[in-house]
Amino acid sequence: MSKRAAYLIVGLPHGGGTFLPAALRAHAPSLEAAGLGQPARSADEMFRAAVEIRRDHQAWGLRRRDVEGAWAEICRRAYQGKGDVVVGHDLLAAASGAEIALLVDRLPGFDVHVVVAAGPADPRLSLFPDDYDLAAVLGRWAAHVRTPDHVHVLVTDPAAPAGTWAALGQVVGFDAALLPVPDDLLEGDGAGLDLANLRLLAGSAGSLTPVEELREAAEDWAKAVAEGGYDVRGDLGGLAPRTTDPAGDDGPVQARLDLVSEALAETVAELARLRGQHAELQARAEKLQRKRKKLKRRLADATGA
Repeated sequence: MSKRAAYLIVGLPHGGGTFLPAALRAHAPSLEAAGLGQPARSADEMFRAAVEIRRDHQAWGLRRRDVEGAWAEICRRAYQGKGDVVVGHDLLAAASGAEIALLVDRLPGFDVHVVVAAGPADPRLSLFPDDYDLAAVLGRWAAHVRTPDHVHVLVTDPAAPAGTWAALGQVVGFDAALLPVPDDLLEGDGAGLDLANLRLLAGSAGSLTPVEELREAAEDWAKAVAEGGYDVRGDLGGLAPRTTDPAGDDGPVQARLDLVSEALAETVAELARLRGQHAELQARAEKLQRKRKKLKRRLADATGA
């Protein structure tokens, strides 16, 4: 009997596939009926699992207990299901070898596949190489799957996200034509900046990568992917950077302004997420407080105090 498959979507951050987990959740009932489960119940739960794996809770303003056990719980639900499963978060792209081993070790009964979406080389490469160096990301993850063809590289076109969605469908086993991406997920190209990276950017004295260096990186990546035996969906020429040079005369200022503007929008979304989480925790605390008072009254009645 063949093993069930577990597909891990691990980035790249802003690589043109950021919308994929949300699109999968939007079609969860149909995918479940087709035998593809999503054991992470929400984007927030998967975020906390990724933060737990990365041991990065402090950078996100979270306590260890806010994230502890999140990945184990997702894996528990995966085992309770009957079909293949898919989970993922962009934060996992930069996971170290030890962190990847920790994640994969929780899935011993599954045939693990890794999905990496990558578009034009990103000028943030020199600031965050662990996240944006495609060859390095693939190398770390490929070391923890059975064979190189279990690593699926989706070369994305920022102007055609539906193509990325169709490629994912081919990999994990659904017909993208029957399950289109919701329109609200197609707005924007996913080029934002997460809060942890925003903090690093604000304190960084480094510069964005010049377009010529990005071209060289893209050529190196294309060669590494072609020689690595990975399953490639799309044209590796799509890894070439956009023609605008972020390190030109006006590049650094405009590029940083663009990044900060994008990050502010994501900060608002993150604030809403944290407010929702706070409200949930507050409601839970109030419920526990009521139980405590009830038990206290029962104890008093039983002892005659």
